[in-house]
Amino acid sequence: MIRVLLVAVSLTAIAAAQCLAQTKPPAKPAPEPVSSEPETTTASYGVWTLRCTHRQEGDTTQRICEVEQSVVPQGQQNPIAQIGIGRLSPKDDLHITVVLPTNITFQNAPKIVADDKDPGVELTWRRCVSGGCIADAIFKDDTLRAWHAVAADTGRLLFTNAAGQNVAVEFSFRGFGKAMDAFAKESS
Repeated sequence: MIRVLLVAVSLTAIAAAQCLAQTKPPAKPAPEPVSSEPETTTASYGVWTLRCTHRQEGDTTQRICEVEQSVVPQGQQNPIAQIGIGRLSPKDDLHITVVLPTNITFQNAPKIVADDKDPGVELTWRRCVSGGCIADAIFKDDTLRAWHAVAADTGRLLFTNAAGQNVAVEFSFRGFGKAMDAFAKESS
């Protein structure tokens, strides 16, 4: 009887081992091949950065670029604002986008100006996320040409904070023209 029990246990163990041997873990998919072209490139022009990324959509790859500046007040490490200029696809309008702190008021739209003579670009609030509030506008060709030729180094980003105070954050135009020229070459 013990012998029969041992045979049964042995047969069960052999069957289980065979079952495990036949059950293979699912095959991992082959990793995507790595292109010889970089996925993201950056180039600095003064305080402006041109960032280009390859974006895969089905069988086509698009190169999406933007020119941006992180505005860091003197004596601080973290940016108080970010300014970006770009388009999501070559057919889209050029947009200017800013990210501001979350302590803002929505009653007044933010505005970005090159100098006191510049009518500036009035932005539209889009949304707030944990890292900041986002506003944007179409960046028109005449504004681009005017900003390209700005003699002053400092522009201002104007908004109203949550306490109702008007705030003017200064940013630099140093390298803006060269960054936008490089953007135009990359985007064509």
